[in-house]
Amino acid sequence: MKVAVVHPGTQHSWQTALALQELGALHFYATSIFHQPGRFPYSLADRLPGAAGARLAREFARFSHPGLDPALVRTAGLSEWAERLAARAGARRLAQRIDRLGNRRFARSIAAELASAAPFALWAYNASARESFLAARAAGRLCILDRTIGDLRAYDAAMDVIAARHGDWILPGDRRIAPEVIARDEAEYALADRILVGCEHAAGTIRAHAAPAIADKLEVLPYCWDEALFGAMPPPAPAAVDEPLRLLFVGQAHARKGIHLLLEAFAKLPPGLATLTVVGDIRVPRALFARHAAGVTHIAQVPRAEIPAIMARHHLLVFPSFFEGSALTLLEALAAGLAIIQTPAAGCGVTARCGLLLERPDGDLLFAALSEALRDRERLQHWREAAQVEARRYSFSRYRAGIDALLRRLAAR
Repeated sequence: MKVAVVHPGTQHSWQTALALQELGALHFYATSIFHQPGRFPYSLADRLPGAAGARLAREFARFSHPGLDPALVRTAGLSEWAERLAARAGARRLAQRIDRLGNRRFARSIAAELASAAPFALWAYNASARESFLAARAAGRLCILDRTIGDLRAYDAAMDVIAARHGDWILPGDRRIAPEVIARDEAEYALADRILVGCEHAAGTIRAHAAPAIADKLEVLPYCWDEALFGAMPPPAPAAVDEPLRLLFVGQAHARKGIHLLLEAFAKLPPGLATLTVVGDIRVPRALFARHAAGVTHIAQVPRAEIPAIMARHHLLVFPSFFEGSALTLLEALAAGLAIIQTPAAGCGVTARCGLLLERPDGDLLFAALSEALRDRERLQHWREAAQVEARRYSFSRYRAGIDALLRRLAAR
């Protein structure tokens, strides 16, 4: 069975495309951003002098996937760049409008491919699959929905919990999901022949909120980490006796990811015993973040290639999320030899061998877990050493094998 993978952004879609390519099953990979040196706009990095060119090259490097065959890649439009620029400027509502328009234009750009006589299934992603699925259905194609996030009605429920105690951490526009977005999700559920999610917790949110018939389509396919970046990470060296515990958070600093819980718990730790680095966009009120930022290092978005070195400088990844699909940063942390503290909603990652699983997102539970890591450095080191063993469960080869098994089951049907 041949498969076309379509995603107007990136997510883990490039790994899916690469797995299918290695299985000899990739018909094409359609995306908006795919680094191809020498082609516009990527050639601008070579043309601009000095620091400007270097900054642009660094940005483009975030979308470099050299394992993929460019002959199998289709790119369409510049709307994804416009969306990112708007988001970086803090114009979130504009970014959302550009995203919706861009997704529709993206679907139109591959309409001819979907209407062709070539036999292939369509693998598309939430929030951008509806139009493509409609065209694919008209052509009699099998539709696979890769849902990288839980059901958004579970997001609303999580934000209700946050608003009750930490409402000041929520930005305007982030409070609830618009009804039309929920309706789009339901349409994608209905059109899909198979719905894939990254962890059992995300599957549970769909079972809890979607129509009963949708549950029969669900399948958990855990994600993988990038072996090109994390495959050669050395074993974690023990922290020096007088070295502070180096904590790390990677991802949008958003209330739904529990950044407020982490900042408040970190502020309660004895001064000088720990440091905290936050890597990613700030998606909470800046003034509120600044008020809790003593001893916190903030690093804005960086190319994927820089994440392994950042992780290697830390001991413990903290991810107290209220709502996710399954956070890739947890799998990368395992490969990098970081201990992990996370919530069930964060996704696949921690086990009792390599860290602590919080019962729920809660500031007191998080503070107790951080205090435990501070008290027992020997146990912390055992967690870090076990993390790289646990990472083998999320290798690219296992992800590829999961896709192979899925395609065989679908073909048998």
